[in-house]
Amino acid sequence: MSGPPAHDAVALDARDDVATVLRDVERGETVRVRTGAELRALASAERIALCHKVALRDIAAGEAVRKYGEVIGEALEAIACGAHVHVHNLRSRRGTARTG
Repeated sequence: MSGPPAHDAVALDARDDVATVLRDVERGETVRVRTGAELRALASAERIALCHKVALRDIAAGEAVRKYGEVIGEALEAIACGAHVHVHNLRSRRGTARTG
């Protein structure tokens, strides 16, 4: 019989700015984030639903945001470490038209 998981969120690349939470997380909870062999803890700034993203560091408005080691979008506003990252504060680069 196994115990509870050793982590609550996972980032796949050391360059990632966000991690995916593996369970619902409540505001103020400690979130244990695994990136490879590294395990770190941060405080959740708000409620984050299962499979949504949590910021691993403070991200400035307009800054590129990485997940899976790739830029997935741009911060629409300043995002604090531990905050929920989703469509309300991230402009996705997926599906955007490129011209030029």
